[in-house]
Amino acid sequence: MAIATTSNGEGGYDYQFVMTPSDMLVCKICHCPSREACLAICCGHTFCKSCLESAKRVSTVSDTCPVCRNEEFVTVPNKQVDRAVRNLHVFCTNKEKGCEWQGEVNDIVNHFGNSKAGCQFEEVPCSNGCGKRLQQRYLASHVEDECVRRKIDCWYCHLIGEHHFIQGEHKEQCPKLPIKCPNKCEVDNILRENIAEHRKMCPLEEVACPNGCGITLQQRFLINHSNTECPHLKVKCQHCDINGQHKFIENGHKEQCSKFPIRCPNKCKIDSVPREDLEEHMKMCSLEQIWWEYHVVGCMETMVREDQKKHNKENMEEHLSFAVSTLNTTK
Repeated sequence: MAIATTSNGEGGYDYQFVMTPSDMLVCKICHCPSREACLAICCGHTFCKSCLESAKRVSTVSDTCPVCRNEEFVTVPNKQVDRAVRNLHVFCTNKEKGCEWQGEVNDIVNHFGNSKAGCQFEEVPCSNGCGKRLQQRYLASHVEDECVRRKIDCWYCHLIGEHHFIQGEHKEQCPKLPIKCPNKCEVDNILRENIAEHRKMCPLEEVACPNGCGITLQQRFLINHSNTECPHLKVKCQHCDINGQHKFIENGHKEQCSKFPIRCPNKCKIDSVPREDLEEHMKMCSLEQIWWEYHVVGCMETMVREDQKKHNKENMEEHLSFAVSTLNTTK
């Protein structure tokens, strides 16, 4: 059995034949069943028309028979051989790929030529132009379900385009595609076109303090920061009603505010005294250290103001003595 795989377009039929062709049908140059068979008058051998033409082009003795070397080399078309060859039964050239077709040489062109009923094992290029080659039997499913250049519409915005574009570049830009918040907040499935609006309200969005203090913080903390913590926050001193930045009111002004309540230095029973009243308070503070009122007549003791009456009572005689002595001295 002569075994071949394809027809080469020149020379004989290079197929795998069901039955081994008769030697009378075989071209003596290419050794395949003859195509457009020609009969040599000199020796009766059969040749392909194209094989003879090729032999004449390369031979220095183009008029000599390639077999018997007869110089009176003349050929005539051999229609009987040509007809017999075309009636030979051959296997499909895709037999090794699984095609079970067999038929006459006359029918093989139709077997390959009909894209629908033809050889389903023949490799063909994708009709979408993706560059892939595949067997005919797989073409329909590839074109419809697998090809990167098949036409599909975007599930979200319904734009129609090639699969690789819709699933690639377009998917990264589609305004209707639901995506997660870039800040990974709890809100899911935000349309890409609405992300900018969402970020204006997103609690996890980083924003700058509107007071201009230079601090950046998440939006969920902004109100508390702006209203209570920001050093540039405009506030009123709760004691003297002066307006100023929070930083100034809580630091510099607090140390000077005339109305700011402070503790008595003597830690008396009065918890707090406005700073501007402290001097007057000290004049009456029960725990203020003072000279006893008889200091001018010689009593050198000091005491807190609240003990003065008790001291006077307990030291009355001594104080009178100091007073008499002072008067005598001044006479």
